[in-house]
Amino acid sequence: MEDAGLLNINSPIDLFALHLTFIPRINFALREFLEGSNHHRVRTANHWSPYQMWVNGMLNTNNPLAHGELDEDPDDLAVYGIDPAAPSPFEDSDNNVVVPPVNLPGDNQLIQSYVEDRIDPLMPSTEMGIDIYEMIHQIIQDNI
Repeated sequence: MEDAGLLNINSPIDLFALHLTFIPRINFALREFLEGSNHHRVRTANHWSPYQMWVNGMLNTNNPLAHGELDEDPDDLAVYGIDPAAPSPFEDSDNNVVVPPVNLPGDNQLIQSYVEDRIDPLMPSTEMGIDIYEMIHQIIQDNI
């Protein structure tokens, strides 16, 4: 969206429209996922568990590790697999995402209610919600 010129992350109007559009859509998708995962078994090749697939892969005659042919050692084994630019896996985050509020000139609740009375952010979209974002953005832009 940024590359297409639809989103400027420094614009409070763009961020407000982004939040109104995609926070409900993401939460809806997460609820759907959780409901689906509680009622369906995991399907894998031959109904194997992930552990069974790993064991069968390790025992496969085409696997070089099964014949004692090891992968080449990395150049610097002390830092192998470490990405200094990545977040630490040991941070105590409880896997929560915090979305900071966006403040527009005027009453945010009033603007949000006005938009929600006119557009349902969960309505079907053929553009992964971008078309809905554009409609919400236009309403906010016209009324501020």
